[in-house]
Amino acid sequence: MARLNDYQIRQILQEVKLRPSEELESESIEFKGYTNANALYNSKDLAEELSALANLEGGAVIIGVRDNSDVQHNQWEDQLRGIPDVDILEAKERISGKLKPSVGLDVSSLNFEGKIYIIVQIAKSHESLVSTSSGKTCIREGRSSRPMLPDEIERSVKGLTRYDWSSDFSDQNPLDVIDQQALVEAMDDFQLKRKLEEPPSQEAYLEAVGATQNGRLTRGGLLFLGKESSIRAYLGLFEFRFTWKKPNGELLINDVWAENLWNSIRRAENYFKKCNTSRIFNSGDTEFEAPLMDRVAFHEALLNSMVHRDYSVDGMTSVTYSGDAIQIHSPGTFFGGVTAENIARHEPRHRNRNLARILMTHNLVDPAGMGVLRMGIGSLRYGRAFPEFREQSRSVEVKLDAQFIRPAIAVLSIRNPEWGIPELMVLNSVYETGAVALPVLERRLAPLVDSPLEAIERSVEHMPQVEICGTKDGVFVRVLPTWRILMNVGRVFRVSQSSDNYVKLYRYLRTHGEASNADLSDQLGYSYSSQTSAFLRNAKFVERRGNGPSARWLIVK
Repeated sequence: MARLNDYQIRQILQEVKLRPSEELESESIEFKGYTNANALYNSKDLAEELSALANLEGGAVIIGVRDNSDVQHNQWEDQLRGIPDVDILEAKERISGKLKPSVGLDVSSLNFEGKIYIIVQIAKSHESLVSTSSGKTCIREGRSSRPMLPDEIERSVKGLTRYDWSSDFSDQNPLDVIDQQALVEAMDDFQLKRKLEEPPSQEAYLEAVGATQNGRLTRGGLLFLGKESSIRAYLGLFEFRFTWKKPNGELLINDVWAENLWNSIRRAENYFKKCNTSRIFNSGDTEFEAPLMDRVAFHEALLNSMVHRDYSVDGMTSVTYSGDAIQIHSPGTFFGGVTAENIARHEPRHRNRNLARILMTHNLVDPAGMGVLRMGIGSLRYGRAFPEFREQSRSVEVKLDAQFIRPAIAVLSIRNPEWGIPELMVLNSVYETGAVALPVLERRLAPLVDSPLEAIERSVEHMPQVEICGTKDGVFVRVLPTWRILMNVGRVFRVSQSSDNYVKLYRYLRTHGEASNADLSDQLGYSYSSQTSAFLRNAKFVERRGNGPSARWLIVK
């Protein structure tokens, strides 16, 4: 059921004056007559009603309407009692706490003929069943709610589908609710990027980008280009915030707004420009200018927060710049199997497919789903850490390094624009340290590439600054002595005369998992098994299991 607006609720209350309230209840409308805030907060049946509505088609509970059985002599106006002294924020928090999982509730108050009514609206849950905190899973049946039977729960779970909130239709005339200035700017951008000789009509443009479908406005289209008042009235309140906070707590920027995405993207990026100054850096005999933050990385992170956020729940998309980092926070959890650990390699999953399509037509988001990797490259090429992702309190946050820059890495990146994630990760890992253990580097790359060891080996082959080498302690990527000064390495990492054999040993065991003395003698080129045994006993990164001919060598975990 679509969200009821104030006019529709007033119409319902007007009907209550004329008819028994029970007759007006339905699969999506329920009345409750709680007399005060304590009765509301202590009620057990409200959570069950909301669970039932969410598990059917969604709906609204209107609080302040008494049951018609309490009315005498058909004085139906007496059903309208209202409910005094309710704090809306507290009510929302306490009602939400009685539902599992936490869902997006719209809780508002309405003054009708001098009395206050509380309206609690809940959308249909498409990705999970909604239960009460006490464990009841309910369903709406006609005008009443009841617990679901086990076989009903099983069928309902099997029937859950992925739902695209942004593809739902908004039943308004598109050109009545669209921000005309934003529409003109977006059409100019569309014409330029598509290299069109003649501008399309407004109707043709909206259809081409997916903002309308057969003339009907989608939620994604309204969110992208709608008037602020229209978005608030027909979709809800979706706020944005940009904060620039100095280390001493002084706020240089602290702006909160609620506009369409077209305007919000530009507003946030204009604030970013104010924060993002450039400086002159020197590395060896090379001088260059670089920004303190990467524009591409910020753009990708900002757009990700907008296109992937969960618009069925309340919350604010926020950007916080603190000088040494920039954090972008958006409501909702990871979607479609994506996690903080696999986000760089997981195939694209769009919670809001219609909205994603609109943004793709303007090249605002990457159609190939490479946004996270582009964020990573934008950070690593200046010597910054790969962006950090985490999920916390039903929200997703990405953190980007700012200010920090390694001039040598920036210079090498400028000279080698073909370098990707593996090369830049190698370079960042050996800068100042001189060397990094191969297993450590593999773990760092595992969330970003399919075959970390192969990616490292391919990268090192065409990077003159580094090599793969070995000692009895392990196998490493090290900075070559001729590059020590540029890479700010204080002491050259020493390798043993048997370096090549340590590398061969590691590669063989990484490929095959285990090997016998005979297998390794062939790989290492020793004529006698005693030579192989002596070499293996000296290597601290391998261990032997078993004795005699059945003994096997493995990499120490």
